Amino acid sequence: MTRSQHYRSRSLPFSYRENGIQFDPISYTIDGDDHTEFDLNPARTEIDLTNALPTDDDTAVAEWETLTITADLHISEEVISAVFPSGERDQPPAKLYVTIRCHETIYRDRVLVTDAPTMPGTYEISIPVKKDQVRGTVELRPYLARTRDRDGTGEYASQQNFRVASGTIYNILIDRPEDEEPPSIDGEQVSFSQTPHLPGGEKLYYLDFRNEKRPKLWINADHPRITEVLQSQGSVGAEARMRDVILDQIGYGVWQQLVVRAAAAVDDDGNPEHEWQQTVLETFARNMYDVDDLNEAIYRLRTDIESPASLPHMIQRLDEELQEYLDPREQLIKLMEEGLQI
Repeated sequence: MTRSQHYRSRSLPFSYRENGIQFDPISYTIDGDDHTEFDLNPARTEIDLTNALPTDDDTAVAEWETLTITADLHISEEVISAVFPSGERDQPPAKLYVTIRCHETIYRDRVLVTDAPTMPGTYEISIPVKKDQVRGTVELRPYLARTRDRDGTGEYASQQNFRVASGTIYNILIDRPEDEEPPSIDGEQVSFSQTPHLPGGEKLYYLDFRNEKRPKLWINADHPRITEVLQSQGSVGAEARMRDVILDQIGYGVWQQLVVRAAAAVDDDGNPEHEWQQTVLETFARNMYDVDDLNEAIYRLRTDIESPASLPHMIQRLDEELQEYLDPREQLIKLMEEGLQI
């Protein structure tokens, strides 16, 4: 979600600002050591710290106790005016806090930033995350909530502890399952319209080969509804089905580019230049040509890439293999079944 002042209201019986709190992670420390600053683009909401947190080289067991995230939170006068009646705006009866959630360990906590009154302005907060309480991904989100009841109903929330504003959810990845390898292709969300080296128009994604050694996938944050769906964490429901279908669509184009690039990079000895190219060829080449020998499959793929006569047949083989690999039919059926229940 881009940082803008165009806040979106939820379907609630009172005024609510879903992106009324600007939430900016600044840095982190591990067990009180020196601060390390985050280098985040405005639309990036997943922070991967799996390689930053220390582990024992022999046992791969995490060797840290407390990860502390430092962040800034900003609330504008516009938001205060939107969620509190005029008589409360000088001294808003509100508390500002950040929730800490880990779905894998069913852990929930929160860190109080300010108690009532919470005035417009910028606040700094330190958010401690204990290793023995979390696993996998930790979810952080700020909220502004009333601290007392008020008489009347109408446009504004009236009961104590009703939330009246929130901010962007940040997902902090602290470790991976033992059998899960880090992604070989980096991915990040960013506004294409505000990034000079990315294509203009309404592109959904762009695979960046400026660093041929490690390509990077950019998702266009100018489409906030799509990026919201892509960030959903659930495994059931309409959003999860839509997310999987969108990922299949992006994955098809990305894999197609990677296979062609990898095949074109193979030298006369049948060896690609970079590790990711070897991985891509091992994944797809043998199935495309229905042979067991990887070297033979790579040679045939490279030959087809270079020949105008055989290139169309190679593209057809690749299309068939990607449909088998991604199986988009399964995700489309699940989405259709979900839609029929609505």
